[in-house]
Amino acid sequence: MELNLPDSLYEDYSQLTPTWSSGASSSSTPVMATPLSPPPPSLGMIFRWVRDLHDPREVVSGFALHSLANNKNDNEILPLLLWDSPGVVSMLLGEVANSYRHIRHPVFIQHHTIMRLYNVLLLFQCIAHHPETRSKFLRAKLPHYFYPLMEIRYTDRPFDWIRIGALGVIANLLKSPVDEAAIRFLMDTSALNHCTRPIEIGSTESKKIMSTNEGLQYCCVLVDRFFAIDDLLKKVLMHLSTMTTPSSTLLNLVAACYARLSLKPRACDALRRFPPAMLLDGTFANLLAEDTSTDYYRKQLIQNLENREV
Repeated sequence: MELNLPDSLYEDYSQLTPTWSSGASSSSTPVMATPLSPPPPSLGMIFRWVRDLHDPREVVSGFALHSLANNKNDNEILPLLLWDSPGVVSMLLGEVANSYRHIRHPVFIQHHTIMRLYNVLLLFQCIAHHPETRSKFLRAKLPHYFYPLMEIRYTDRPFDWIRIGALGVIANLLKSPVDEAAIRFLMDTSALNHCTRPIEIGSTESKKIMSTNEGLQYCCVLVDRFFAIDDLLKKVLMHLSTMTTPSSTLLNLVAACYARLSLKPRACDALRRFPPAMLLDGTFANLLAEDTSTDYYRKQLIQNLENREV
């Protein structure tokens, strides 16, 4: 089954609200709602929605959750409000934790459960992105809650949204301004290993981590850490080679990662011994001929491998 997902995790997914018609199976294709352009909600409305998250009536809390998720980029105070409002973060984490049992038995998962979880993930994305709440998010070690959702193996479309939503939380930890503490935390907790599944469908996480000097150093300082990343990238190359229409965006990502890795002497030595053969042997010649950027990264990698001073 070939997936049709956004090329980048950094798009505003809150404007692409997945909906499922009632009575359909969990494998039904969601209908993308046409985004409307209502006026941004007032601060009073934001406060009311946050308060309504605790309402025992699911229809009321669900509406508040959906409304906040749809307006997560319209008010800079929202991440702080969510974090500082008593019981809100624990309630949102409860929604995430409760989803674990559902994703083990997808036949029984309800559509409204997926929608609620997706909206929760959108709110955690804005919490992970805001500089003040990001640091608190990391100190509480909350990324661990989202790793299981990134490991979902089911290919049905509803689960694509959950997987990409969870990965989006990690992506927002890496958005500008870059936080070196976030990079260290993700590397320490082997976030790249959890990204194995999503990266096959277009993740940019490894590229973002290695785009900073500290992130690159962190990838290469330990042998086992480097080989874990190298193994991940080679799995992506293998995946691309089996696709009828390989993703040029994903190949560009892999080539850029290898070009960056080859800048470090120890990593370059390892790549000379265990090169990414598929990137060098013409397997993707057609894509390279069409994409000058990817070809540039490939040539940079070759040059660094041939340069014994690197």
